[in-house]
Amino acid sequence: MPTATDRNHPFIFGAQYYRAPTPEQDCWETDLRRMQELGFNHVKFWVQWRWSHRAPGRFYFDDIDRLMDLAHRYGLSVTLNTIFDVAPSWVLNEFPDSFPVTADGGTVYPRAYGFRPVGGFPGPCLSHPGAAQARMQFLATVVERYANHPAMGMWDVWNEPEQNFIHRKPVVEKLTCHCAHCRVGFIQWLQDHHASVDALNTAWGRCYESWEEVELPKTPDTIKDFVDFRRFHLSLMTREAKARIDCVRKTDPNHATYLHVVPHTLRIFNALTGVDDFAMADLCDVFASSTNGGAIWPNQLTSAARGKTCYNVESHINAGQTSLHQRALQLGDILGDLLPQIGAGISGFLFWQYRPEMLGTESPAWGLVKPDGSDRPVTLALQEFGRKLAPYMEELSACHPELAETAIWKSNRNEIFHFSANGGLDKLADNIEGYRVFFRRRNIPTRYINDTLLEDGALEGIKLLILPDCYYLSTAEANTLDRWLRAGGILLCEAHLAAYNDDTGRHERSVPGAGLAQSWGIREVDSSASIHLQDSAPGKSTMEMNPDVRKALGDSAGGRFFPITLHGGKTIFGADTCAQLAGDGITSLGRNGNRSIIVSLPVGNGTVFYCGTHLGAGLELDREGSDALLARIMDAAGISQGDAVQADDGIRADMLFKDNQPAFIILHNAGKTPASAKIMAEGTWQGLYKGTVLSTGETIGMDPGDAELFIGL
Repeated sequence: MPTATDRNHPFIFGAQYYRAPTPEQDCWETDLRRMQELGFNHVKFWVQWRWSHRAPGRFYFDDIDRLMDLAHRYGLSVTLNTIFDVAPSWVLNEFPDSFPVTADGGTVYPRAYGFRPVGGFPGPCLSHPGAAQARMQFLATVVERYANHPAMGMWDVWNEPEQNFIHRKPVVEKLTCHCAHCRVGFIQWLQDHHASVDALNTAWGRCYESWEEVELPKTPDTIKDFVDFRRFHLSLMTREAKARIDCVRKTDPNHATYLHVVPHTLRIFNALTGVDDFAMADLCDVFASSTNGGAIWPNQLTSAARGKTCYNVESHINAGQTSLHQRALQLGDILGDLLPQIGAGISGFLFWQYRPEMLGTESPAWGLVKPDGSDRPVTLALQEFGRKLAPYMEELSACHPELAETAIWKSNRNEIFHFSANGGLDKLADNIEGYRVFFRRRNIPTRYINDTLLEDGALEGIKLLILPDCYYLSTAEANTLDRWLRAGGILLCEAHLAAYNDDTGRHERSVPGAGLAQSWGIREVDSSASIHLQDSAPGKSTMEMNPDVRKALGDSAGGRFFPITLHGGKTIFGADTCAQLAGDGITSLGRNGNRSIIVSLPVGNGTVFYCGTHLGAGLELDREGSDALLARIMDAAGISQGDAVQADDGIRADMLFKDNQPAFIILHNAGKTPASAKIMAEGTWQGLYKGTVLSTGETIGMDPGDAELFIGL
């Protein structure tokens, strides 16, 4: 987890500026001079493959050359963001077999979009060897040209990598890629992950005579083959990222190299359409994303980075389009969005974008200035934000957030499984986010871990591990859970733990699966979907189900949520599924009728809290019941709200540490009513933006939306 020595990169503050062909050249010097006046220290320019490499051996860099010189003149460090999903026409003509292919056999031909106005989007399939060589040749040329430029700051080698282009919400028929080159790569991946064709046949339920007979999965219905195919594509994205980063480092080892993702939150990007954030972060010197505020996105970024410096390099606080012009942002809006991100461990911001877009449906929005270059309210708000923050930027970049001892499991394989079983990911996202929001509301830090970290046993510092909707696990994950639990861990798991085994490719006969029922002495006696329960609450429209199942149920289906009575009489709500639990030595904690749905059980030196349902999605339905159950689990794990800040409900509190001592405290009233907070940390604390000075034990009142950064004096 983060230490001060891990965070040795600068705090950046600036904007994305140039996506050819806009802004036009007559704006450049005026704009970069104004950025300097606003207190910006960093700017990003796109270097687009199609725009800059117009024919074999012929490059156009006049624009980037001049912009780099101007940035240096005005004291701005530069990130060059190489953009490869706009392929040159000559590359597409030279490799006509390079176009991606969808599951339904369609060819993804290049085109222009509002976000890629120069055309050539999305470019060749990443598996095509000739196109890959052309990409690396262009990247090497760019790096060699600018590595020693005095304005050079960092390299961003991939802008928001994604697998399925405009289909960010996965649609089976449009998933890519099924081209001949991907088939070759997939078979090689299978040979690395399955010992033989016979082993593959066992896992998939097939009867192939040779590797050459292997078919690319077109539908998710048989689960294991589809999981393998989507994992191959995740690995392909990671391999491409490594090739780009290695290419940069070969020529320029002196500047930080990274890529930036849209955080893998399931709502937009996920295991079928995005990348493995954790694998990507491992490759980078720093890690970055296009990030909004709130509880979910920044936590995904910092969890994947695991202590590396994190940046928000596309702040979308200023969004808009032709049909939806942007709102007028004031300093309070900036503080409410950016300060909690700093509290999460983000060490800098680049805003999308400095000048409004003037081409296509993104015009005339996104700009920090008006279309004519004059100031908007947000321009002066950001100037004031940066002016006051500047003296502390270096210290902030060296600090780290509070260590999270509570972890929430997010598995790529489990995501792909849930898409296969349910046709969507919203239900899974509801359950995962429910826990994150619950703990965030109580100012208890959490982090995400993925399936690879669990398999590898990378659970250092974790006291409480939560597994939401944990249907699909590998045997290695289950074995790690067992060892960690017996060593003293506290586990909260939801229904059907490891019921589908990644290694066997089969549903287990006993649940929890992968041998855990036998090891722990607990079992799911029987289970039923919540829609079959007479006491389930409305909400069936949110249920994801197979169309044939929906047809069979007709109008008789019940709701998504159902009540569980806790020991002591309080109520908590389960969702989606209801499994009756039994076993020697279990303690029943919650019942639905005469069925035990939530139980606890000692396992070695640890305790498992097993829920025969999904609790995450319904935690806010009855806060009193949720608080009672989770408080019991947190108490068993030794997890409690910190004592440095005592805050009313609605106030989010974060601390940043230097030399293991709190150096900054960030408070934000995210609620809808006025609230107060009392700083109990030793010393005197001064608010950076309002100047309020508080000594230990003093209280501050905050209106809804208020945010402040307190500095230890």
